[in-house]
Amino acid sequence: MTHLTHYQEITLLPEPDISSYFIWSKLFTQLHIALADVKNSHSINSIGVAFPDYYFDQKNGKSSKLGNQLRIFAPSQEDLAKLDLNKWLDRLTDYVHIKPIKDVPSDIQGYVSVHRYRFKPIEVQAQSLAKKLNISLDDAMATVAKRMPEKLVPYVRLTSETNKSPYLLKVLQQPADEPKSGLFNAYGMNGMRDNVTVPHW
Repeated sequence: MTHLTHYQEITLLPEPDISSYFIWSKLFTQLHIALADVKNSHSINSIGVAFPDYYFDQKNGKSSKLGNQLRIFAPSQEDLAKLDLNKWLDRLTDYVHIKPIKDVPSDIQGYVSVHRYRFKPIEVQAQSLAKKLNISLDDAMATVAKRMPEKLVPYVRLTSETNKSPYLLKVLQQPADEPKSGLFNAYGMNGMRDNVTVPHW
């Protein structure tokens, strides 16, 4: 697998009457389409994202935030050129500032893994466990209740392109001990079981 050597940085430009939540929604709607397109057109699925100002408060989820910056990483300058962010974000020029493609600096602080966070409701977990272990639902509920509760991570409000129903893209970004190469989904993130990293500084 290849190393992520190039990146582009996007800065949100919120105004008094336009919140960063609104801009994140517009930005990720277009980015999701762009990443799906570059995968379908060029078989590129090694482009990942990171949030330099991400903050997750374990105790008070309300203070968790994505920040106002997004970095998009790729194994080569050519991959980012094919992604062509300026084309896909053309209608958002009043809301975001896109910097040119640059080399990832040599003095990065470390690595993070960024996940599309999903949490199964307690009832669903219990039903699954009861079936798996052939135990009663009450016993399964008692076991599941001891597990980690849902994390109140930052999110982006999106609308499905296929059925137009709204959904939340919940984002969990966490530090990684060492870099790990691999592929990303069409949000530029990991699922919950993968831990592919991107540079962080």
